[in-house]
Amino acid sequence: MRRFLLALVPLVLVACTAAPADDRAPTTSSLPKGDLAVLADRIEQRRAELGTATFHTEGFASDGQATEVRNVTDGVLRRDGDDVTGSMTMDVSTGGQPRKIALVVVRDGTYVQVEGAPMPAGKKWGFYPAASGGEVAALLRGFGPSAVPGAELDYVQPRAALIVGRSAEQVDGAPVTRFDLVVDPLKMAKVIQDQDIQLQHTQLAEYGVKIAASVWVDDTSAPVRAEYRFELDGKVVKQSTTRFRGWGEPVGITVPEQGEVVPADQLPQ
Repeated sequence: MRRFLLALVPLVLVACTAAPADDRAPTTSSLPKGDLAVLADRIEQRRAELGTATFHTEGFASDGQATEVRNVTDGVLRRDGDDVTGSMTMDVSTGGQPRKIALVVVRDGTYVQVEGAPMPAGKKWGFYPAASGGEVAALLRGFGPSAVPGAELDYVQPRAALIVGRSAEQVDGAPVTRFDLVVDPLKMAKVIQDQDIQLQHTQLAEYGVKIAASVWVDDTSAPVRAEYRFELDGKVVKQSTTRFRGWGEPVGITVPEQGEVVPADQLPQ
C-alpha cells in the first residue's frame, strides 16, 4: 500500500529535459493589481462563512507526450478555521492501470483504503498521522500546493498572480463571474511554506513551465469552480479542476471503525 501511494505521485517536474525558460515576461493585467487581493479576500471570507461543500475534481499530470497520472475525485469537505476535514473517493489511473482509493481526512491524520492492496486480517484502512503523512500529502498534491480539496484556489494569490481576464458566464445554469490569472512560479515559491513545493515551483520557472489559473465565483463570492494549468511549449502538462456545490449544506464525514484500522507503519511493505 505504501509503495502504491508513492507510485501515484504526479510528475510535477515533467520539464527536466525541456528547453530552457522563455525570458519573455507574461502578459500583465490591465486591471488594478489590488483587484486580485480583494477577490482573494472575498473568496476566503465566503469559504470560511459557509464551511462545507460537495466537490468533484478531475486532474492529470503528464510528461508532455503521454498522460502519466489521471484522477477523478468526489467527496465532501468541511473547513474549521485553518483545518480542512473531509471524505472522498479517488479513481486514479497510472500508466493506464486504474485503482480506486478512499480517504477520510481528520485533524489528526488521514485514513486510506486502497482497492486490492494487501492488508492484515480484518483490517480495511491504514492511518497516516498528520505529523508523518508525507505519502498522503503527495497523493493529494494534485489538488494544489496545500494538498487539500479545492487547493486550486491556492493560485488565487495576490503576491504571485495577476488578473488577465474577467467575463460573465453560467455554471449549472447560474450566473457567475470568471477570472483568469497568470501566475509567476518564482513569486509563488516565496509564499509556499513546504520546502519541496517551493523548490518545484522554482524549477518550473527554470524550465519554462507557465502557470495559468481560473476561478468562477457566484454573486456572493463563493467559488463554484477553480482550475490551474501547467503549460510547456504550448501543451498543458498538468491540470486540476474542482467544481463546488452545496456550499453551507450539511455534510457527513464518517470515521472508520478503529477495529478496521491499522497504523501506516504496520502496513505490509
